[in-house]
Order: sequence, then C-alpha cells, then structure tokens
Amino acid sequence: MIAAFANIFKIPELRTRVLFTMAMIVVVRAGSAITAPGVNADVLRHWFMDKANEASAGGVADLFNLFSGGALANCAIFSLGVMPFISASIMLQLLTAVIPQLGKLSREDGGRQKIMQYTRYATIALCVFQGYLLAKSFENPLHNPFLPGIMDTINRMGVNLVSSPGFGFQMTIVLTMTAGTMFLMWIGDQITERGIGNGVSLIITIGILAQLPAGLIQAWRTFVPSAADTQPAVSPVVLVLM
Repeated sequence: MIAAFANIFKIPELRTRVLFTMAMIVVVRAGSAITAPGVNADVLRHWFMDKANEASAGGVADLFNLFSGGALANCAIFSLGVMPFISASIMLQLLTAVIPQLGKLSREDGGRQKIMQYTRYATIALCVFQGYLLAKSFENPLHNPFLPGIMDTINRMGVNLVSSPGFGFQMTIVLTMTAGTMFLMWIGDQITERGIGNGVSLIITIGILAQLPAGLIQAWRTFVPSAADTQPAVSPVVLVLM
C-alpha cells in the first residue's frame, strides 16, 4: 500500500491532480475559518464549547456545523457549505420524476446540462432563503430553537452576537453566504475536472473529518459516564454511623 501511494507522485498527471486537490482543500478549510462580517464569532464558539462541556448536543446546529466542517461555529463565510446544492439536486431529481416536461428534458441531448443549470438557480434561491434565516437567527438568538441556551453565553460574555443588526447586516450575510456556497460549488467542479474527482463529495468528507476528533470526544462524554457520575451517593444514615 505504501508503494502504491509512493507511485502517485511518480506519475506527472496524477501528481498534478493530487496536488491541485490538496490546494483546493486548503482553500476550503481556510474559508471555514474566515468570520462573516458583522458577527462576533467568539459567542458561537463559546456556546458550542459550553454544549460540549455539558455533554449535550446542540441538535440541528451541531448537524449543520458537522457538515460545514466547523464553519458554523466560526460564523464563517462557508457556514452554509454545499448543503443548499445537495438539497437543490434532490429537489430537481424528484421534480424530474413528477413533472413530465422535466423528465422528457432529461432524456434529450443536452438535457442534463439544462437540469444542472436549473439546479444552480435553485441553489441560489435556497442560499438567499437560508442566508436570510441565518442572519435573522444571528440577530435574535433568543428566538432560535436551534441555539438553546445561547443567551446564557451572551449574558456571561457581556457582548452581542451581532454588533449592528438591521437590513444592511441581513443583506451582507445573504450575499456573503450565497457567494461562499457558489464558490464552494466552483471548487467542487474544479476538483472534479482537474483533481481526483467527486469534488462536492470530497468537500463534505473533508468537513466531516475535520470535525471527527471533536465528535469522538463529544460521543465519549455522552455515552461514557465520568467517575463523578458513576460514584454512588453516600446515604446520610451512613454518614451519621461513620
């Protein structure tokens, strides 16, 4: 197996593809650490840390943070990840089976390219919608059911999650998140064409692997009780007898 991996760098074309894919992965991970404008990322990071210390999952927020490779915890420009594109692809596949015109289009020459174009338009629409909801949740974290207990973190830190809420902030977040997802889609296409292939799947895999250590620690704290939790309580009668 080691010899097989060593042979990768002996073939010029394969070496170029591997190095290009690694460079794109570095870009993806860097974008997952760049905080979106107008958001105090320390608040969300402390909230995720509090949830981890309490050994209680953050529910849907943890799930989105997992698939975004930790970008949501950083309020990063890649917080939406490629999930809008995945959702749009599933929607178009279902509509192709239901709507006869789309089914006929998919069987024509060049029809798959048109459906892919429709998928990208649907992705932009989903990014705008999800980006707006994300901006509203950042402005009003108390009313966000996916961020339970975040107000305790905000009160303890004494800072707001958003410094200047309003229409300008909402538009900034929508544009930033939409551009981030579209840029990830472009990176995925480049990896598919010039890298080792399956760019979107590779981006999701890298995000999951990036959160794997934290996920293992969280699972250990959740399912393996600590010594303090397993230690039997001493009865007051026993204390008196002692």
